[in-house]
Amino acid sequence: MRRQIILSYISLIFISSCNFSQNLQVPENQFLVKTKSLRLPLDEKSTYEFYIYQVVRDTLLVLNQVNYSLDFYSLSDQKLIHRIPVEREGVNGLERLNTFYYHNADSIFLFPQFLLKNSLIVDLSGNIVDRIKHNEFTSDIDGLINHVGTPSVPSILFGNELHFSVYPLLDASLQDGNFITEHSLNLISGDFTSYNYVKKPNVFHDQRWIEETFKRVKIGPEEWYFSWNLSDTVYHIKGENGVLIESIPIPMNGEISTKPQPVPKDKYKEKWPKMMSEGYVYGRILLDLEKNIIHRIRFLPLAESKTKNSDIINIYLSKDFEILTYNLNGEFFGSTKFKAGIYDPLVPFLGPDGIYLPRIHPNYKNLNEDEIVYDVFSAK
Repeated sequence: MRRQIILSYISLIFISSCNFSQNLQVPENQFLVKTKSLRLPLDEKSTYEFYIYQVVRDTLLVLNQVNYSLDFYSLSDQKLIHRIPVEREGVNGLERLNTFYYHNADSIFLFPQFLLKNSLIVDLSGNIVDRIKHNEFTSDIDGLINHVGTPSVPSILFGNELHFSVYPLLDASLQDGNFITEHSLNLISGDFTSYNYVKKPNVFHDQRWIEETFKRVKIGPEEWYFSWNLSDTVYHIKGENGVLIESIPIPMNGEISTKPQPVPKDKYKEKWPKMMSEGYVYGRILLDLEKNIIHRIRFLPLAESKTKNSDIINIYLSKDFEILTYNLNGEFFGSTKFKAGIYDPLVPFLGPDGIYLPRIHPNYKNLNEDEIVYDVFSAK
């Protein structure tokens, strides 16, 4: 039941689809190959719900929301190596622990949902180093900051500036082509900077869509790779001093154009499930700067025979998916396709040995509450 609730929430954040009529056959894996598997043990205080995480070299950090702690796993030794407990209440407490960001051993940020003020900064021993303070932030709902901070849209620190993305909270904001998603907070002054030149493509303005959000990788204070979940193009965006320098479109669609269709506003609830099931949607992008490679997840349309039986809340787990691999110049290397039913394609990560996919699909017959298993895929 807990997993269903969490997945329902995640689905609301990551809801994505493209309406496209062509269905693809799903052959054997083409480009990436499985090189190994690893098993991380779960104790009585853990579950396999590794939804909020970060990879730091050989260590996988996981937000354990059941235990209210930040857990550290060695990927090479395949074991839990450290745990930072977080208090829920009191002078040192943090309510609604939601996301985190590990900068270094002395600066680990713990964020509550919808707020930045009073977020904790702790060290590796769990000692409180500071709390975030800031001045007024302009939001579509006063007092709330829907900062994302998930693995596919992580917060990150450059110098004294904490950079983060926000998702809209209101339907009107979803349709607003000028909604500002990218911001930074100066941790010393408490002032915010907004990067208003980062906007969703014009084609998505002033319409209702099944998906309104994005994934992104931020590699500098004003440099991003942006993947809007309805667009078959990834944008390499660069700015300087708050001014756009260039936005380079890189088609990353596996050489199959996917053109989304808006959902009729007057029939949104009626049309949404079918379009959601039958459409393409783009997911996480994984940037490997060492190999000059970018991977992009794409969820494939459900066959018409499966559409009526699909679980719309967990639609991503019903769809077959593929990993599209490119170099950073936009050269397509190949696609790796997977059947639904084994992996959770919402939560892969790029680690020391390639792409780590967790076998935590609820229908996976070998799901084990005592461990989480990752299969690792890399280029041939």
